[in-house]
Amino acid sequence: MKILFGIYFIFLHLINISKSTTPNILIFLVDDLGYGDLGCYGNSTINSPHIDSLARDGATYTQMYSAASICTPSRAGFLTGRYPIRLGLTSNTNQFRTFYSPAQPGGLPHDETTMAEIAQQLGYRTGLVGKWHIGLGRDGEHLPTRHGFHTFFGMPVTNVQTCGNKKVYNLIGGHGEVLERSYFSYWITLRGKIWLAIICIILVTWLIYSRKLAFIILVLGIIGFFGGMWYSLSFTLLSRSSCLLYRNETIIEQPVHLQDLTLRNTNEAIKFMKETIQIHKKPFFLYMAYVKVHTALFTLPENVGRSRHGAYGDNIEELDWSVGEIIQALKTLDIENDTLILFSSDNGPFLERGIEAGFCGRVLTTSGKLSEPLRGAKGQTWECGIRVPGIIRWPGHVIPGQTIESISSLLDFYPSLLNLWNVQSIQDRPLDGVSLWSQLKLNPEMFTSSLTTNIQKERDTLFHYCGSTITAVRQGKYKAHYWTPKWDEGLRACPSDIICPCLSIQHSPPLLFDIETDPAEESPLDIQNYSNILSMMDAAVQKHKATLIPVPNQLETLALPWLFPCCNAQGWTRIIRLITNSCQC
Repeated sequence: MKILFGIYFIFLHLINISKSTTPNILIFLVDDLGYGDLGCYGNSTINSPHIDSLARDGATYTQMYSAASICTPSRAGFLTGRYPIRLGLTSNTNQFRTFYSPAQPGGLPHDETTMAEIAQQLGYRTGLVGKWHIGLGRDGEHLPTRHGFHTFFGMPVTNVQTCGNKKVYNLIGGHGEVLERSYFSYWITLRGKIWLAIICIILVTWLIYSRKLAFIILVLGIIGFFGGMWYSLSFTLLSRSSCLLYRNETIIEQPVHLQDLTLRNTNEAIKFMKETIQIHKKPFFLYMAYVKVHTALFTLPENVGRSRHGAYGDNIEELDWSVGEIIQALKTLDIENDTLILFSSDNGPFLERGIEAGFCGRVLTTSGKLSEPLRGAKGQTWECGIRVPGIIRWPGHVIPGQTIESISSLLDFYPSLLNLWNVQSIQDRPLDGVSLWSQLKLNPEMFTSSLTTNIQKERDTLFHYCGSTITAVRQGKYKAHYWTPKWDEGLRACPSDIICPCLSIQHSPPLLFDIETDPAEESPLDIQNYSNILSMMDAAVQKHKATLIPVPNQLETLALPWLFPCCNAQGWTRIIRLITNSCQC
């Protein structure tokens, strides 16, 4: 199948693809960036002049939505143009909503086709710098280099607190106070109900049935307690050894050194562009997937304290510096007008991190008033968890200064590229995105009419998944919530659970909002007056579900210790390092 697929695209490349339809593709995807974290989206306390210039010189989306509200499914959906449920990369269990360990065997299925694979077949040199988080697998079988990228420099899983050598901590109050505590106490708290149940069983067994059996249960409980803690500290993201830095398929740092990582990533991106243009003489497809601003936060020493918004603002401003360096490299290489840029975020801000989290942002309503901050956070399908910044810039092609208010999704960039490249999608793989070109004001002298004709003008419905369940549906200006999370008291987040579970409160009938007049989702509409809207939404859900084909779940697997990557270690040396959690280089 892959061989035929390759021949098909080479054929298209030779016959149909002209130089004008193969611009360089540069994707800036930030991690956990809030809708309200940039100057071009209304932030007045954080300076982001370079990103703001992308908005000024291109098109800014006010209703761009992520493919999911959390990292792994969102990134998979973006790269394939398909809802993550179709890829087996969703779960309703909090532990398995993303890849929580580099030792899990799953990953993006190989029968899926990423936009990088298509670009590669069309003659692009493809590179990924930064965060992957769509699987590592056995012997690196799910690394980016196995999914269409010629080069990879970055982290295969994700950056977490332990990567910054920090203790586990959570927001504990409405003002964002942070509590640092040992993992031992955290482990007791996290599994408190289980330990309490075991203690009760031991006491009842001791008093009523058998002291010998009670002692056996006690021993097994102690083994389970400390064994589980060792397993978690050694083979999940709670281990610093899971903070990996790869070059292609080789580990070059374990654990990763965070402080200057953005600087190194920026240099790698610029080096990739220069080599592609000057040595390989090809167009490039560069996926710059920033590790920022996922916690643990990190900046160069000279950037500490530069923002009025604390450590989080420092991170945004260092991010903006990086974007500026890469844009300057485009100018130096004289390819700025030949480069199509997309800037966005994988999901909303991680509010459970309190003072280290971003801002949900406010939105202008149809009456011209500024709304309250958007509701929810990362991991939720309230607006704050899924509405993200979206900017497209292509000098000379996309008319600058546009504001696009149409409902758009990161699922849409994939079919937009297919449309640009005159490539048909694979017929047995329905795409869930809609080409963005019809929404944009384009320079008519630079495009053929085929780019904006015979394509779907507007999407009918956008389905918002939380885990494996449709929890919200958007049709036109209306949005219905079928499930919502239960927040911790006084908060719009769930620090007691690390992140909000998907299915806490079911609404039957659903909560219905007019997003154009109430983007903050503060005032539900009277359902009795909108029965026709709900009927259309229900029909759309049933039609969509009929297109879903069951696939193996890639996320709901335990970390397998023997799959844990350990650099420069083989045989008994590897086993000892895995047992002692001492993999490093």
